[in-house]
Amino acid sequence: MISDTVFKDALEIAYKAIGMTKAQRNAFIDIDMKSPIHQRDRILEIAENKAREHQATKKASKKVRSEFEEQAALVHWFRKTYPDIWIYANRNGGSRTPREKVDQIREGVLAGVADLFAPGFMLYIEMKRTKGGVTSDAQIAFKDHVKQFGYSWILAEGFEDAKEKILMFVEKRINKT
Repeated sequence: MISDTVFKDALEIAYKAIGMTKAQRNAFIDIDMKSPIHQRDRILEIAENKAREHQATKKASKKVRSEFEEQAALVHWFRKTYPDIWIYANRNGGSRTPREKVDQIREGVLAGVADLFAPGFMLYIEMKRTKGGVTSDAQIAFKDHVKQFGYSWILAEGFEDAKEKILMFVEKRINKT
């Protein structure tokens, strides 16, 4: 059997973890304290399970999608939105053996090349995660190089940012003609 003090303290912790206000916690604890002693273990177990579920949901909602996930979502959206405009990925990243790196450099792989290219729009897209993505000096140099030849280049922090910037880019392009 759980003592009143231990039961009350444990409920306070569990209800606080769920995100209840002080007033809500007090109201629920008052109700739970009136429960028969033989039911307190079960009540506490339910409260603790709800707190664990809440914390897991909170953690999952804070997870930042990878650059791959953001880019895949963008390509899917782009191809549905602009079916007549090609978009493709430039495979510069990823892990490779030292031998593969040398071979790919000899084949023409170049550091800094943007992740995606839409030739019909003359548009390069550099994708980053919504949080934590860093643009390298080589990527900035690539941007500067292609812009001097009339290509456009956008830096997008995640799918939503990329989508918004592409829509603005297309709108400006339409209004110019």
